[in-house]
Amino acid sequence: MTKLNFDGRVALITGGGGSIGRAHAMLLGSRGAKLVINDFNTTVAGDKGTTAENPGERVVRELRALGYEAVSNADSVGDPDSAKRMVESALDHFGRIDIIINNAGIAVCNNIHEEPAALYDRNFNILLEGPMYVARAAWEHMKAQKFGRILNTSSASIFGFNQPDGNWWGSYVLAKSAVTAYTRQLGGYGEQFGIKTNAILPLAYSRMNWDLLKGTPEGDYLEKFATPESVAAASAYLLHEECPVSGASFSVSGGRIARVVYAEPLGYHHPTLTPEHVRDNWATAMGEVDHEYKMHEFYEIPNLLQESMLMQTAGVGRT
Repeated sequence: MTKLNFDGRVALITGGGGSIGRAHAMLLGSRGAKLVINDFNTTVAGDKGTTAENPGERVVRELRALGYEAVSNADSVGDPDSAKRMVESALDHFGRIDIIINNAGIAVCNNIHEEPAALYDRNFNILLEGPMYVARAAWEHMKAQKFGRILNTSSASIFGFNQPDGNWWGSYVLAKSAVTAYTRQLGGYGEQFGIKTNAILPLAYSRMNWDLLKGTPEGDYLEKFATPESVAAASAYLLHEECPVSGASFSVSGGRIARVVYAEPLGYHHPTLTPEHVRDNWATAMGEVDHEYKMHEFYEIPNLLQESMLMQTAGVGRT
C-alpha cells in the first residue's frame, strides 16, 4: 500500500486548537504538510474563551515538538478581513496555500419553530459565511498555482436532529445544510482550475457535543468509537492530490467513510396530474424503501441536468 504524503503542501486549519481540528493537524503534520493552525479561542457558543493561552498556540507547540512545521493564527472566520489575514499567514510563512480545512464552528442553537431567533445570525456567520470568507481569500492563489483542496465541515445533524425534550434544532442545522450546497457549487466550479472542494458530515465525540452527550449511552458509544482521529483519517484522502472527486459530501465517523447523495425514484407521472392521482399513486412517488431503509430503484441526481433527464425518462413531455 503506497502511503499518501503531503510533502511540500501548506494547509490552513480553522478551529485547529482542539478535537477534530487538532486531529487534522496531527495527521497532516505527520505526513509532511506545513501547517497554519487557526483558533479564535471561543467557547462552543462562540463567546470569548476563558483560557489565557490560545488553544491553537498549544497545538503548534505539540506539532513543533514532533518536528513538524507549524505557525498559529488567532483571527475569526466570521470576518472577511480576518480570513484574509489567515491566508496571508500561510503565504508569509510558507509561500503558498494548498489546503483549507474549514473546521471552525460553534454548537448553540434556538429551536426550529423559533427561527429566525437570537442565534440565527451567529450560526450562519460562523458556520456558512466563515468557510466562504476563507475560501474566497485563498481562491486566486489556488487558481494561479492550479491546485487547491478545500474541505468544508457540515454535520450529520442535517439528516434531522431532535433533542430528548422533543424540540428540533434550528439555525445550526440550517447553516450546516447550506454548507453542503455551497460545497457542491464551489466544487463544481473549481474543478476546472484544479481546485477540488468536498465536505464531511462528521458524527464524533468532540468539544462541540461532549457537554450534551457525556454520560449518555450515545455519548459513551461515540467517545469509544467515533473519535476525532477517526474523522481526520477518513478525511485526509479528500485533501490529497490524488482525490478524484469534487463537490461531494461524505459521512465520516468511527473508521467509516461513505458518500452522501441526492437520490430519487423514477416516481409517478401523468400528463394531466391531479391531487387524486398523487394520492392513489403515493407508493410509486415515494419509491421502494424496505424496513432497513434500503432503497431500491433510486437514481442519483448529481446535478440539475440529470434531474431534467430523469423527468424525461419518467415520461414528462412525451405525447
